[in-house]
Amino acid sequence: MGKINGLEDIHQVPPKVCRMYQAVIEMLEEGMEAGDIRVSTITERAGIGKGTAYEYFDSKEEIVACAILYQMRGVFGWLEALLEEKDSFRQQLFFLLTEIEKKEKYKNCFLRFLHTMTDSSDFNRMLQKKMMAESFAPYLPRNVFGRLLRRGVERGELRGDLPPDYLLHCLYAHLMIYMMAVTEMGCYPADTDRKVMRDLVYQGVMNELGTGSGPNGF
Repeated sequence: MGKINGLEDIHQVPPKVCRMYQAVIEMLEEGMEAGDIRVSTITERAGIGKGTAYEYFDSKEEIVACAILYQMRGVFGWLEALLEEKDSFRQQLFFLLTEIEKKEKYKNCFLRFLHTMTDSSDFNRMLQKKMMAESFAPYLPRNVFGRLLRRGVERGELRGDLPPDYLLHCLYAHLMIYMMAVTEMGCYPADTDRKVMRDLVYQGVMNELGTGSGPNGF
């Protein structure tokens, strides 16, 4: 395989590259900024020689960007497949909230996507350009969650008179509320447990987007 661009089938990525991706994601989730990551640190953690990195990538920025794309494809591809198995928007949303709570990497992946789409640094512009590739479109959170919302409209659970972008950003806002809440629950004594918070987030979404006629509608 020649140079990697981050848009390859994730099942065909060479093992050495997968180890580099894992090293990058670990560093990002430890709080390191993308610009502070060094190729030597990536390859050391991956257990390979520094020269090997340049067999697959032209720059450190390419390694980091492709690692983020790889994680997003894995997380959001897996997530959509499981969401498809749920029979209602309520089941889908509760599953999503539970997974965000259980697996820190899902929360981090979503937050990283939001940061990428709202930050105008050179690195994020490069990452945004890669995300706009047609082959990556199925894995974009806005498309994964957009399909979830569209099915809710088709089932009569969610309002069809609202612009799709409003539906999407309303869902994003409530996901952020839940992520902030469960993060604080780990730091301070909580007056509200996670189950109650999930119920409140669901009710908040349905108050804004629900038709009141679907299953468990408000």
